Amino acid sequence: MITINAIMKINSEYRDSYLALVGPLVDAVNNEDGSLYYAHFEKTDEPNTFAFIEQYKDEQAIEAHNNSEHFQQFFSEVKQYLVEEPEINVLTSK
Repeated sequence: MITINAIMKINSEYRDSYLALVGPLVDAVNNEDGSLYYAHFEKTDEPNTFAFIEQYKDEQAIEAHNNSEHFQQFFSEVKQYLVEEPEINVLTSK
């Protein structure tokens, strides 16, 4: 199993647009083959800082996710809302 934690800091002016973009992504990823868990949270102590907690069966599932139309669309659009580059951490377990 592979876990990815992605932290995104969003410009507060674009909060509503960002949240509208995230909803369909979460729904689509939770229906991908090989996606074991995919959720989106806001940090309670840091407004407009969001975390994606993702778990995938294997590298092939991550590759399929990264190449999916819904992820490609999200990633190209989300850049306009970010105040800094996303922080992405990958953890592998057996």
